[in-house]
Amino acid sequence: MSTLYVDCATGTFADELLTFGLARVAADLIGRSGAMNPMVRIVFAGSQYTLHCDPALTPEAIQSAATQGPYAPIVFLRTAKNAGTVPTGLPDSLQVSYEEQRDRRAAYFEALRTVPREARQALRDRVRTPENAMAFDLMPHPDWDIFRALNPAALIGYNSLVAQWWSAQDALEDVLLLLLDLFGATPNDVDGARDRWKAICKQRGWDLKDQVNALQLFNPGQGKGQNSAKANSLSMGNVRSFWLLEYLKAVGFYEAALTKQLRGTRDRKTWVLCPVDLDVAAHERVFHRFRRTMNVATGAVSTDIMASLRYTGTLIRHAVEQGGGLLSSLSRKTGPRQVVSGFQSAFYKSLGNSTATMNLPFIGLPGWLTMEDQDDAAQVLEFLDEHEAVVRQLDETHGDEFDMLATYRDWLSANDLDGFFRFAVAFSGYIMSMRERGRPVYQFGQDNIRRLIMGSDPKLQPILDDPGFQRIAYAIRQATIVAQFRKQQGDRRYDVRYGLGQQLARKAHSATEFISELGDFLHKYNAENAQVMETRPGPYRSSIRTDDIDRLVRLVDAYGARTVCNLLVAYGYARAPRAAEEGEEAGAEAGPLLDE
Repeated sequence: MSTLYVDCATGTFADELLTFGLARVAADLIGRSGAMNPMVRIVFAGSQYTLHCDPALTPEAIQSAATQGPYAPIVFLRTAKNAGTVPTGLPDSLQVSYEEQRDRRAAYFEALRTVPREARQALRDRVRTPENAMAFDLMPHPDWDIFRALNPAALIGYNSLVAQWWSAQDALEDVLLLLLDLFGATPNDVDGARDRWKAICKQRGWDLKDQVNALQLFNPGQGKGQNSAKANSLSMGNVRSFWLLEYLKAVGFYEAALTKQLRGTRDRKTWVLCPVDLDVAAHERVFHRFRRTMNVATGAVSTDIMASLRYTGTLIRHAVEQGGGLLSSLSRKTGPRQVVSGFQSAFYKSLGNSTATMNLPFIGLPGWLTMEDQDDAAQVLEFLDEHEAVVRQLDETHGDEFDMLATYRDWLSANDLDGFFRFAVAFSGYIMSMRERGRPVYQFGQDNIRRLIMGSDPKLQPILDDPGFQRIAYAIRQATIVAQFRKQQGDRRYDVRYGLGQQLARKAHSATEFISELGDFLHKYNAENAQVMETRPGPYRSSIRTDDIDRLVRLVDAYGARTVCNLLVAYGYARAPRAAEEGEEAGAEAGPLLDE
């Protein structure tokens, strides 16, 4: 078979886990059969995922793979309490001691205290140096977060899956052929696969299960409760599932899941990658690298955003390094979403000895982010770093900042400019508030804002290119951010217009009211400029000409007050290139004022 199919039966990340688990097994089998450069590609087809295998998986290839010896893609997690349940004959390489990995991690963080700050970046890049050697040798297991998620709530169920797979090694070829038949057509014939498994067990004299509890860690939409497949009864219990499906989901959890305990709580969140057109070998390299960038979890919303931004950056870096088809895919119109759409996620609220699934949001990759070619990638990565710097300074334990982060996350997933504009207006007030308290604030650069807007809606380019729009955005910046900076430097020649962005946004529902509010601001801005020119030495701010306001009125007529207002606020509170800012001030002149 050259194509396998995985039905999207749940609408949660259980479908993606099953897909990645099957892809891992298929790639391993092709490799074990002796094929050179095996390739498995996952393609989303709406109602199912398709796995394209090259070379095809034939019965002969399965037989060859099965004769290579035992095959087990995931490990048994051993603890002090379950050491007596380790399957007979299971090699040490397929066992991991939870306590040993826990102690190793604690020793790593102790050793990390002695590593100089400049040597920590090398440690993050997995480079061993004399300064970080002790910590490097104690680095935690790459799957530690998974072990921590499994123990204790899902440990028994997970280990029983691993043990049953190991118990079936004598019939490995039959089990693998069963999987090929199960996923060789759509819809997947799960009932037929169960009957075939029962026949294998009967033939071999095995007393092995055909159904197991569906673990909530792998099936966020399912859990213990009053469940019944038929309407003639209702009872409290766990949802049951064919054991091979659950085993593949466990394999997929290692392949495509990021799971973190959130800072300051016992709550947990899990993110699972949603592929669109993804090569499994490239995915493995990218995802392992991405997980290293997510060593520290913060709040739920902040970590959602970081997962999206950092995965995108990791994907682009890998594509640039490798070149070829992946880079070509990222250079298309939809950018990273051509390869991966985002993450399915689940938030698990801690209830003490158990957890409850609270919500199942989807987190998209930046839809506005596109690249022309490899030379454009460096600037794209700078813009991603800038977005991360802006987001990281917001603390979601504070109400207003939480709202801003939630708005940013919604925009990131929906790729809707209105969401970004709501964030930009709120962020304008945050900038002024924090700077008034003497706290530095990282802002978006104007180049970043332009790329974001052009990537979301290219039809807005005439607004951004209009000289009148640019000069009025300059006036907003001068009257807010720049005036505040000068005030802190002891230069009080210009008043600071606090809340200007929010005032304009409140009036943007009506073109007449917006133009009136903006005109009032520009009149006072020019009057203040004229007064300063009469009484104080330069350099001076540029004043607004009547032609500038005429141009803006025409833009409002063409695009609407809300759109123009939002762009003015976003641009006005963005960081201008220093050379451009200095040039504007050096050439400042009064010009024909609005009231002339």
